[in-house]
Amino acid sequence: MVTLDRRSGAPTDAISIAFIVDRRYLADQALSGALAWLRAEGCRVELIVPDGNEQLFPVPREAPAWDAVVTRGRALAGFGLLAAAAARGVMPVNSPAAIELVRNKVAMQARLMDHGIPVPRTWFAAHAGVFERLSPEYFPLVVKPFDGDGARGLALLTGPADVRLLPRPRGRRGLYLAQEWLETDGWDLKLYGIGSRMWAVRKPSPVDLSRAGPARVSPVEGATIVSLDAELRDIGLTCGRACGLELWGVDVARTPGGPVVIEVNDFPTYSAIPEAGSAIARHTMTLARMHRAAREAGSGRLHVFSRPNA
Repeated sequence: MVTLDRRSGAPTDAISIAFIVDRRYLADQALSGALAWLRAEGCRVELIVPDGNEQLFPVPREAPAWDAVVTRGRALAGFGLLAAAAARGVMPVNSPAAIELVRNKVAMQARLMDHGIPVPRTWFAAHAGVFERLSPEYFPLVVKPFDGDGARGLALLTGPADVRLLPRPRGRRGLYLAQEWLETDGWDLKLYGIGSRMWAVRKPSPVDLSRAGPARVSPVEGATIVSLDAELRDIGLTCGRACGLELWGVDVARTPGGPVVIEVNDFPTYSAIPEAGSAIARHTMTLARMHRAAREAGSGRLHVFSRPNA
């Protein structure tokens, strides 16, 4: 296992937390803020970059010497490290099951509907030709990959003839997910959750779906924190609890009929939230301490801190 950073000189009984982070997220402010806060508090912090170079990862024969493990990214090697550590008794801040749920967009939509969350009408298909046989009333449709990452592979179909413009799905599972097109004001509303805390951020949408075919994506600036009313707070917390997440984000479309949840993500960017790093660190350390106390008392993980998965 390749380690980029490990705090030396920490007490032998210090809380130990591993962060498994894709290379592209190493500069995230929320992540770096969390690492700095934990180190300042005397925690032993291990930073692992699973996609940093070619590596051979062993399946651990015993539990890693961590009290908790946090993942930020989508590298399969990183997910494997998380799952192996969790199977050996290390507390995952976002569990492998919760992460798999929100990345399986079909299951995620079903879970949200089961908890009364407003979501767009959604369909899925294994073959693009299915969309060519749909009647016109289904359109316009926003189509994306089943296991897409951000806006990659996103496309707009205004009618059956536009199927020829659809990008081929990439990734582990070639499946198309289609959602009804929603009328919005062109701004994205992001809800961010850490434990029981919620924030709302408004920013211009980086995705242009003004014409048929693949979405045009461009960098945007201007993310600002906005007030969080009771309805949005309830939606955000319900999404986190329904999906079993401790660190999560919710993409919301503000439509004339009210807010609609597009999807839920594990460990988002926390854009424009200056205290996100310290909030992540505090919540992680609290969970790690409680888990250690439970383990030492012989009661296993404190299930009170596990979000329900049903």
